[in-house]
Amino acid sequence: MHRPSPLSRPRGFTLLELMVTLLILAVLCALALPSLSASVSRMRAEMLRMQLVSVFNSARSTAITRAAPVAVCPSEDGMHCGNDWSRGWLIHLDRGSESGTAPPSPTDVLQYRPGYRDGSVVARSSQNRPRLRLQPDGRSGGSPLTVAICAGGQLHGEVVVNNVGRTRAARRRDTVDCPH
Repeated sequence: MHRPSPLSRPRGFTLLELMVTLLILAVLCALALPSLSASVSRMRAEMLRMQLVSVFNSARSTAITRAAPVAVCPSEDGMHCGNDWSRGWLIHLDRGSESGTAPPSPTDVLQYRPGYRDGSVVARSSQNRPRLRLQPDGRSGGSPLTVAICAGGQLHGEVVVNNVGRTRAARRRDTVDCPH
């Protein structure tokens, strides 16, 4: 019969070694979390930039196809226009509502897309143009619409719709504070 020698040690980890390893892992995760959170915000801002280009082009196509004025506005609830494009948007037939805060009726709503709930991503229109209104021929009268997309307080990019109704997007490479 073989007896273990008093000098041999059992294999495996002790509870103390396991606790120290978990503590080190927790500290490393805590250090990496802010960087990961900033990366997720930048990724959401980039997706929003591409989605806004798509929705503006879709609204222009809808106006031309239907031969009717179409409006696009930021909307959090799908029924009223707001001021932050990152919370969602609403495409609706524009029957000349003066206020621009709500579509004339629920039957005029063509599309609603809810947005992000991430508070670090914000997308606001230029002060003089809170929404986009497209004519039946696809033109966007008035001044160009500029939507500034910010992530973590820094300007990430812009989406611009010119008077002809064409959309372009630009991504910022340098660090600029978000306009208010």
